[in-house]
Amino acid sequence: MHGTPKFHAEPVDLGRQTDWDDLFATYWESWKDPLQVTGMLTFPWLGEDSPREKASYHAAKEAYLEQARQNPDQCWLKIEDRSVTGRTSIVGGGAFTIVREGAPKPNPSANNGDSGLPEIKLPGLGYPANSERDILMRQFYLQMRSWHPRIMTDRPHLYGQALWVLPAFRHLGAAAVVMDYFTEKADALSVECFLEGSAIGTPLYLQKGFVLLERPVMVFRYFARSDKEKIPSEEWIRLVRGLHAEPIAIMWRPVRGDYDEGKTVLPWVGRPREARL
Repeated sequence: MHGTPKFHAEPVDLGRQTDWDDLFATYWESWKDPLQVTGMLTFPWLGEDSPREKASYHAAKEAYLEQARQNPDQCWLKIEDRSVTGRTSIVGGGAFTIVREGAPKPNPSANNGDSGLPEIKLPGLGYPANSERDILMRQFYLQMRSWHPRIMTDRPHLYGQALWVLPAFRHLGAAAVVMDYFTEKADALSVECFLEGSAIGTPLYLQKGFVLLERPVMVFRYFARSDKEKIPSEEWIRLVRGLHAEPIAIMWRPVRGDYDEGKTVLPWVGRPREARL
């Protein structure tokens, strides 16, 4: 990187394959530094530098693109560095969805596997059904997805789904440019916002008018898949410990970020938040 970067955020052109390819490449790479268990569960074989990681990458890239094309309310943003005249480079991005009043909510179907967990299918290849990672992924997303409908109920809002920046461009203001685009869109529509924040992103979200509502304590239950596997493997223990070390923040932003602690009414409970020690 040469000189001072000039960051610009705008929607990626979903009809232009090279634009999407460049964007998704930064998305995948950003998850690997640092390599987080959340990313490993979301993107099979992430960080392995193996043929199956390559296959997983290409499958996810096409699946996310198809999903974005089918939902006109979903927006993927690219962050460009325009500091060099005549050349731009994508250094990160973000994604959000405009959730309108009465929009259908996810309704996982029952799964016939031994775990008894609802079926949760993420875009891409996914891990083998009822493998340890598949079971852990479903438990993780089942708990995470319980907060969104509980807090937002049927109110229209913007749902922030992703924000990332390549390591070389972090702490330079790139992520803030995406958040400014996001909050300006919300303010133009006069709607609330909801997102799940990582430990890395939470300080920025707080600066942009979000309120930290909860850091959920997640519980992961091991399911023995056979008589020989009644004890969790070392990998299961390692991944669960990794998830507990990656706290997720449930975050909400009122319309235009207008929030006064102890006075602003939380719409889903009908009263202000009470102080807690």
